[in-house]
Amino acid sequence: MFARSLVPSQDIEQRPEDEGLRALTSSDDAEQIPKKSRRHWYMIGAVAVGVGAAAALVRSAHVTPKKDTMGNAEMVTTLAEAACSGVGANCASTKCCKAGGANGFQCYAKNEFWAECKETCEPGVHPGEKEGTYDAGGKFTPAKWSCDELGIRGPPDPCSAPGEDCRQKKCCSAAAGGSGMTCFEKDTTWASCAADCTPGDWSCRALGNRTPYAAGCGWAGKSCADTHLCCNVGFSCVVKDATWTACTQTKKKSTWITQNVPIPAGWDGTIVGGGRDEYKIGPAAAGAKVMGTSLYCFMAFLPDSYEVGLHDVAKENKASIFACDSYDVFHSWKSVKAGWDTGEATLSNTDVFINVWDNMLNSGKFLTADWTVKVDADAVLMPDRLKAHIAALRPPVGMPIYLKNNAMDPGLGNNGFLGAIEVFSKQAVEIYRDNKEGCHVSLGINAGEDGYFKGCMDALGVGFMVDAQLFNPDRSPGACNLGQRAGFHPLKTVNNWKCCLDITKGIKHNVVYGECQM
Repeated sequence: MFARSLVPSQDIEQRPEDEGLRALTSSDDAEQIPKKSRRHWYMIGAVAVGVGAAAALVRSAHVTPKKDTMGNAEMVTTLAEAACSGVGANCASTKCCKAGGANGFQCYAKNEFWAECKETCEPGVHPGEKEGTYDAGGKFTPAKWSCDELGIRGPPDPCSAPGEDCRQKKCCSAAAGGSGMTCFEKDTTWASCAADCTPGDWSCRALGNRTPYAAGCGWAGKSCADTHLCCNVGFSCVVKDATWTACTQTKKKSTWITQNVPIPAGWDGTIVGGGRDEYKIGPAAAGAKVMGTSLYCFMAFLPDSYEVGLHDVAKENKASIFACDSYDVFHSWKSVKAGWDTGEATLSNTDVFINVWDNMLNSGKFLTADWTVKVDADAVLMPDRLKAHIAALRPPVGMPIYLKNNAMDPGLGNNGFLGAIEVFSKQAVEIYRDNKEGCHVSLGINAGEDGYFKGCMDALGVGFMVDAQLFNPDRSPGACNLGQRAGFHPLKTVNNWKCCLDITKGIKHNVVYGECQM
């Protein structure tokens, strides 16, 4: 198989509870984490309590991205100095709060060990308090907050929350659920934060820049003092000394084994947070809104290779990516061999596909569809079947999701994610766009394309849903009579590719030893 690339083709076609939204920490690590640090780490871009409905309403009001505002990911809204604490973090030591709220946050003490940034604080027992003591009879007495003020009140949020008029601030607050949004003008009297905007009743003039999704975690070797969470699997947020808390590897994981890695000598060694890992997203609750099924598909093929013929037969038959709601085609170059974990050698096409993805992101078409699908030239995708599969999964609206696409042994199927047909929600692609450099620097390019993108999505807090029947590798076009599958791979000759397509349409062919007799 050949890897894919960056150069656009000359004939580019233009057409639960807390499950999953937390970093997973091994049981070995759990005992090392102080009680106060065992909190759940919620997904980047999650809408703050109280503004979720407004954010969802604003998102649904506009559906088509304004061309001159797409791809503007330069600006990250800085809410305060990193040394100060965010909402939910312990500010007992920092004694200062990041900018936020209408009037700013104050660091209020519960006791000498714990304090939090809040807008207001009433001394006494707070609703839902779980810390406290038990008397001899087993009666629980919840802890009381002193509400002593530590330090000075932080500044208010410099940006607007979804649903607010953003004409003055001209930016959208990540802390209030505005990640991925831009302040769009309706008229001279109103502007609001939205993911996109359709001109008509609104002028859709962008006031300021889009607010990117933050990674919400520290990369390997980088500070995690603010988030107490590491992006990389197998890393922990560890205190070195009073001036440095960073992500260091404590577990070395491969497909088959996990090994403990000692904390560097000379470090304080207190673990204040874990690292991200893959997590599963469940279906939307009964009656809740689910994500749509529109597809933007793209393919990259190698010029002067067998992939040219596969591209041509797909285009001629308006099949595979050419049957999606929108699509792009790119050119690629040949990749090199590299080891993947301790298994068979695979094509290390990561660097090629990072560039392909850059071109795909620059096209901006992914913003017009609910899902982005990368398809290899030697794969036969059935878009209508994929839409039916997605609908059956009932993916919750607004969630960043990738689909695990096979039911193979984890060691052979890249833990459920093979690169022939990769499916990502729009939100997942947006998060990748805003944080791709962190993945590139921290993860490297040696894991192969599918390993790289799965690792990156896991690191960025993107969850997965399982479509075990999306496809399973089978070189014989005879497998294309399996109506429950949405794709087939690998079919490396034009004859077998076209035979497979015919079989999916009910046209019978004789297949002998994996070769179609046409």
